[in-house]
Amino acid sequence: MFENAPAFNRNITGWSTPLLTTSVGMFNGATAWLAGFNRVDGSTSTDGPPSAWVSASSPSPSPASSSPSNSSNSSSPSSPSSPSSSSPNKKDDAKETKEKAEKTRDTMLDGVTDAKLKKKAKLLADAAISGKKVKKMSAKLIAPDEDTACSDYYTKAGLSSSLGACMATAASRRRSLAAMTYDVSVFFSEAEVDDSTLTAAENSLKAEGVTGVETGDPIDPIAELGTIAGVDSSTLETFKTEAAAAAATMPPSPPPPPISPPPPGPPVPNLVQDDDDHAANTRSLVPLLVISTLHILLS
Repeated sequence: MFENAPAFNRNITGWSTPLLTTSVGMFNGATAWLAGFNRVDGSTSTDGPPSAWVSASSPSPSPASSSPSNSSNSSSPSSPSSPSSSSPNKKDDAKETKEKAEKTRDTMLDGVTDAKLKKKAKLLADAAISGKKVKKMSAKLIAPDEDTACSDYYTKAGLSSSLGACMATAASRRRSLAAMTYDVSVFFSEAEVDDSTLTAAENSLKAEGVTGVETGDPIDPIAELGTIAGVDSSTLETFKTEAAAAAATMPPSPPPPPISPPPPGPPVPNLVQDDDDHAANTRSLVPLLVISTLHILLS
């Protein structure tokens, strides 16, 4: 209910939710809530219900202090436990979770020997850890080899070759033995390239006469990792779990500011009058002439 609501911080720990059927990820991405409230069980889970949480400024409940008779008969009241000692440091937990996923990522990439495939695999793995989307742009380019095909793609798209991961596959040989048509696929993480930049790159490629230019829907980084030669399936399963845990600790990306339309300009004067305009002006003058004539006759 409050997922990805970064400003929400109202204390609802007293809510009664007997009809609630599921509360998985209820506070995932609710940055202000996670900063001001802790799980009663001390875990880093973002699940509900609200009653499973307690304000970080309140003492954690304990069996000894929950009973009125115990508190009244006790010779010395028990001191409330401090929030810092009763709950783990969320920043440290998030860092540890991310480092764990990155370590598994490096182990997984060790099995990939091809340099281009390894770059693609790392881009996909990093996107999975940070919870970012990945998009693939396709194009067909004529070039003497794979490296030139990728280099030409970046040049004609107006992008830096440091962005994304480019893969080129020979599609057909041209009449000239020195040139071939390559199917070029370039993978981009939204952490590096936003949608507007991809649209501009796509338009630039088309303007350069490149065919087959197309940007697909976001792809699943984990599923795409499974297609790369050298990625161990069992390690990938471990990484999938750890990457999902790391992504859950990442703060949500702020939405881009809305683009306001430009204010309307002054009306353009009609400097050229056609026959219809003249007729309209004449019709508008007739009532005035009639009124003026009657005024003269009656005065």
